[in-house]
Amino acid sequence: MKKQNTIYRLSLITASFLPLLTGCVTDQDFRGLELHVRSMDNRVVELEDKIDKLEKGAGASVDRMQKQQAGMGSTLDRLNTEFLQVKGQLDESRHRYRNLQSENERLLNKITELKETVQNQTNQLQERIGTVESSTTEIDNKLTSVHLNLTDLQKAQAREAAARAEAAAKAAEEARKKAARKAGPHEIAPEKTKKTPAQVESAPVPSVSEKSDEGQSSAQKMYDLALQSFKKEKFKEAQDLFRGFITKYPNDKLAVNARFWVGDCLFNQDEFALAILEYQNVIADHPNHPKAPAALFKQGMAFEKLQDADTAVIVYKKILNEYPKSAQAGTAQERINKLGK
Repeated sequence: MKKQNTIYRLSLITASFLPLLTGCVTDQDFRGLELHVRSMDNRVVELEDKIDKLEKGAGASVDRMQKQQAGMGSTLDRLNTEFLQVKGQLDESRHRYRNLQSENERLLNKITELKETVQNQTNQLQERIGTVESSTTEIDNKLTSVHLNLTDLQKAQAREAAARAEAAAKAAEEARKKAARKAGPHEIAPEKTKKTPAQVESAPVPSVSEKSDEGQSSAQKMYDLALQSFKKEKFKEAQDLFRGFITKYPNDKLAVNARFWVGDCLFNQDEFALAILEYQNVIADHPNHPKAPAALFKQGMAFEKLQDADTAVIVYKKILNEYPKSAQAGTAQERINKLGK
């Protein structure tokens, strides 16, 4: 800019000296021209100062505008960065939302499958319960029928025993009469039939306890005799002896055992249906007796012998439910496992 001012000043000076070059110039003209040149030079200097001031002001405005522009650029960069961050968070939220939707759909499908599975299992369980109830009813009917048959059989056996006893009594009476006819009339010596008062007083009178001990001893002997026959595998003989014991001593503490052994005698003679009935008498009449779980277990074995595994399993499960602490509970569970029920 200063270079341009200098050129401008030289052109003015040259223009001022042109009259001198074209003609004669006086001292007065020269002085006037010199003053004029100085005046113009001052004006040029003033113009240069004004131009410098204008340039400086324009530069300051440009610097201020550049700074403002730089600040706006920085703010714009910061806003752009924040926008990108917000956009990233929004994209991440959208991704999570899609994942949650997928997970919800998967859970809903799983819940639906579980509901269907539970419903199917419930239906199967209800069918099984119905089958078990039908089997239980059938077993009860069978046991009732068997019990009735056993009752009829016992009545028939009782009538037969009574008939035999009556026949034996008649035979004994005939034998006594026959012996009396053969012996003929005779007298009995008084000393052999009468006793003196001293002999009567000295004769021992059995007490009630002695009679009870004697009766108990007879019952035990009869029971032991029947048990010995059973151990010798004389099952028919043992069966008759045990039945005789039950008839003669129905209230004895060994009567329940004797009834159980009757069932075992029938079982060992392959009379499984009759054995089941005999065991049922022990179970029904004496459910708290130690022989009750044993009778139930032998019932289950008898049903197995009759090829009725389903009923056998039901009987074994009854042992587990009603007599879980009995000696037969473990064996009953083994039989259930073996039968695969």
